[in-house]
This record gives sequence, C-alpha cells and structure tokens, in this order.
Amino acid sequence: LLRSGIRKIKVLDYDTYTNHPEFPDVDLSLMKMMDGAPPINEALSPRKLGRLILRILKTQLALDTVLDDVNSASSQEEAYKACFTKPRIGWFGILPNPQNFLPPPYAVDNWEKDSEFARQFFCGTNPLMIEVAKDPETQLSKNMVSHFGKDKLQELADKNQLLFASYDDLADLKVNPHQMFPLPMNDESGPDGGPAPQVHPKFFYAPIVAFTYDYDKDELDVLGIQLERTDDARVYTKNTCGENEWIAVKCQVIAADSNMHQWVNHLGKTHFTMEPHIIASYNTLRQARHPLYTFLRQTSRDTLVLNWAARGSLVKYDANAFGDYQSPVGVGQVMQLINKMWSRYSFFGSTGLPNELASRGFTEDVQIPAYLYREDGMKLWNAIGGFATDFVDEVFDSDEDVASDEVVQEWAKETTDPDKGAVKGFPTSFEDKETVAKVLQTIMWMASGLHAAVNFPQYDEFAYVPNKPWHLR
Repeated sequence: LLRSGIRKIKVLDYDTYTNHPEFPDVDLSLMKMMDGAPPINEALSPRKLGRLILRILKTQLALDTVLDDVNSASSQEEAYKACFTKPRIGWFGILPNPQNFLPPPYAVDNWEKDSEFARQFFCGTNPLMIEVAKDPETQLSKNMVSHFGKDKLQELADKNQLLFASYDDLADLKVNPHQMFPLPMNDESGPDGGPAPQVHPKFFYAPIVAFTYDYDKDELDVLGIQLERTDDARVYTKNTCGENEWIAVKCQVIAADSNMHQWVNHLGKTHFTMEPHIIASYNTLRQARHPLYTFLRQTSRDTLVLNWAARGSLVKYDANAFGDYQSPVGVGQVMQLINKMWSRYSFFGSTGLPNELASRGFTEDVQIPAYLYREDGMKLWNAIGGFATDFVDEVFDSDEDVASDEVVQEWAKETTDPDKGAVKGFPTSFEDKETVAKVLQTIMWMASGLHAAVNFPQYDEFAYVPNKPWHLR
C-alpha cells in the first residue's frame, strides 16, 4: 500500500524563526520549521474540513440562541455563565435540548474552589508544570521557606506530600507590562495612521505555588502562593486573605499557567517540536518509500498545515497581532519562551514520558494516584511501546539489518543535522532495533498522548473565562 500510494515528490526545505522586530537582538533561530507553505498533500482532509465547518456552524447557532441572555445578564460573571446552552428545555426541563452545542462545563459552578484550582494541575490542560519538592530550600523561594518553616516543609517533602509549580521562565522576560499594540509593529496603527498609543499595558506575574498532597483523600490542596519575585514578596494563603483577594491571587496564577500552557507546553512542545521530525521523515523515509513511514505518517497528519496557519495568525509578527492583544507577554516574548524551551530540549529526556516525569520528581518511588496524567499516561506510553516494538520486529529481522539500512541512517542524520532538523538528543545513527522502537514510541507519544493531554480538555477549562483567563487587568 505504501509503495503504490506514495510517489516521489520534492523534498521539504528547512527554515529558522526570525528575530521579532520588538526584540531585534534576541536570537530565535534555534528551532527549525518548514520553509514556506506546506505541500498540497499535507492540506487538511475533506473529512476534517467538514468537521471543522460543522463545529463552527454549531457554535454560531448556539451563540445566537444565548445572545439575549448574555446581553441581559446582571453582572459580568452572569454574562459568562449565560454563554452556554441549556442541557434541557421545556416545562420543568423535561426535554433534552437538541441544540445543546455549548454545554456548561464543570468549572462554571466550581472554579472558585481550592480543590478544583489544585486538581487542574494534576488533571487539567497543563499537567506539565507541577513538580515534587525534594529540597524545599532550593526549590521554593526564601520567602516561602521563611513563611512556612524549613522543618515543616522538609517533613512534607520527606513524605512526598509537598509539590510546587514555579513559573521561572516568565520571570526572565524583560518587558512587563507589555503593550497590547507594541511598536514598531504598530507604527501605523494609531490615529490618523500614526503610531499606536502605548496606553494598553498588560501585566503578568511569575508565581510560585506550593501544594500539599493528602494520601488519605487522594487530593491536592493549595498551601501558599507567591506572586512576585522580590525579597519582600508576600506569601498568600487562604487563611491570610479575604475571600475576593484569595480568588484574585489564584486568578493571577491561572493567567500565568494559561500562557505557559498555550504557548510553551501546547504550541511549543507538541506542534512546533513535531515539525522538524515530520520534515526529516518526509524527506528520507517517505521519499524512499520505507516501511517505517507507514508508522510515522499517522503521527504527522495535519500538523504542518496547522503550524503554518499558527505562524500566520497566533504568533504572527504584525500589527494588531493576536498574540499581542490576547497574551500579556506578547508575540516577541512568546517566541522567547518557546526558544528557551528548545534550548533545554533533549529528545528522550524532554519528550519520553518516564524521563520527563522523573525530571519533575515523579520517579517510580513516588506514588501519587491522583496524578492521572502519569497514571493514565504511563499505561498509554507502555501500550505505544509494545506496538512500536512489534512494528519494528515486522520491518527488521535483526540489529544488523537496522545498522545496514541506509535510509534509516539518513533519517537519523537529517534529524540531527544542525542545519536541518537540529533535534538534540535524537540518535545520530541507528545500530539496533530497540533504539528504533524507542524513537517511534517517543514520537507517537508526543503526537498522541502528550498532545491529547494539553489539547482536548481546553473546552472544559477555557470555555468559562473566569476559570482560565489569559490575562487580567
């Protein structure tokens, strides 16, 4: 099927991300991308386009039905709640709503709860930020250690009950607040075609959040939050804040988390990280009609065109850019966050699930059943590994077959070539079947389990704005 269904076509060229005009001296050329638009055979399938159009039509129909309720809402919070369709209609709600295309997510009635705030770090759209604290004095701030006491924190850590999330990369960004319409991209976006007034600042924090885990309840709880990175920064707790202040503090954490999720852990660690792998396998395995491509092409469908579209919309370098007015960090600093992620990247260490979990302290001796990203993720990881091993066994009879396969060696060479794929940690050559299987397992995990974890819960968490704001004024 592969040999009959694929004809040899022009190879794809590589390009690098250019420096952003707002930060012309910050080099963004580490990560590779496709040069130009994707080939026609990489376009979205008619089936997917049909599903996308249907989803848009259903959403528009649902919004039309709730528009009056939104406009007549008594408060902003009630307006957000009114955005969703009712599951049941008629007298006393006896009939199911055939147009319930925007059902209210769980967060609508639960977003203010500490338990829900904490749960989302384990099972929400961004389960990649939380870490197990082993040494609180070095992993938490001096302010937190002073506030809660070194001995108390170390006691929790020794029992694997102390966890944390620290948004250090946000703290390294230089422009805060960032303008909604920054110069020089908006030199002609203001009144009378002049520069846009710099009067729309958007602030962001780089929080540190400490959690405690209750093994009896299998539940995570918030211990304390530090928003600022100064020596005298306040540590907020539920008991030292008023109700509204505590909600506001948690919202600032969520805003920071939302930006790290959407830009780094979703767009960066899945979409953009997959791109050099797709190009390299396209140029080598696909061109040679190698059997391994029957495995890899299933992991790459639609990604090139989606990434190309994202660069022309979400992170476009332009006036009135989406990333500038939607995100408090702005497009230029979004790309710096992704570039920093890539500067630390190692293929097996950063994308292989067991290694990535261990890097955050979730080693095999740390048993936390409520962390479903690990509990369910490892089941999927192992299943993918078994499938990859079986597939490699079908393709190669021995390690010698792998070592002597020129196409497979060319695939490794192009993926790791600094002027081509430039994927650090990827094998520079293949000598045995086990390594090939591990590579296939890791790529498939990135395109399936990892992407599913950071992508598919988005409606449940982002649809109700107070639960997942991108920025706050």
